[in-house]
Amino acid sequence: MIKANVQKKRKLTQRRVAGTLPNDANIEFIGIPKTKEVIWFQFGNQHAFCNLPTRFYTLLESRYLSDYKAVLDISAMTTDPKRQVELYTYYVFGDADFTPDIIDGVLQPSENYRDTEQCISLQWVSKEITINGIPLNSRDLKICDLMILNLPDKEIAYELGITLPTLDFHKRNLYQKAGSVNKAAFIMKLMEERI
Repeated sequence: MIKANVQKKRKLTQRRVAGTLPNDANIEFIGIPKTKEVIWFQFGNQHAFCNLPTRFYTLLESRYLSDYKAVLDISAMTTDPKRQVELYTYYVFGDADFTPDIIDGVLQPSENYRDTEQCISLQWVSKEITINGIPLNSRDLKICDLMILNLPDKEIAYELGITLPTLDFHKRNLYQKAGSVNKAAFIMKLMEERI
């Protein structure tokens, strides 16, 4: 058991943020929460969002413009079209993780990134928070957030306005989605998948 934990820790520490190695042509976007600006990494170099090559910018712009809910939310924040695409990128790909956001020129699905627990992007067509690739709905996310706080089930049920048996039902479904057998394993999976 100890050996397995050491190997798992070693594996996690060996993972690197995508795009940070000199030979990594993939692109990783990283959001800056204070300003909601985006930087990106490729071939081990950091770049400002305004220096994103047109072919990659166009991929983001196209996905943004195809998501009418995102367009409504972001256009209320700014009228600058380039800043709109940057904000979209921030909300959809803002986490520094180990999976590139553009692989071989192909824009990947959204990340499990939320600016806040009730992030505006959760209502967008192009944004999903997933566990094991299975989308989580808003109730699932609320339960996850409360479980991470290590609240007792009674408090979680009260907060959600449901009975304990109903909470147990939801937890069983979440554990099944995560491939977990208990709360501890489920919490580890939430942390691993950056939910």
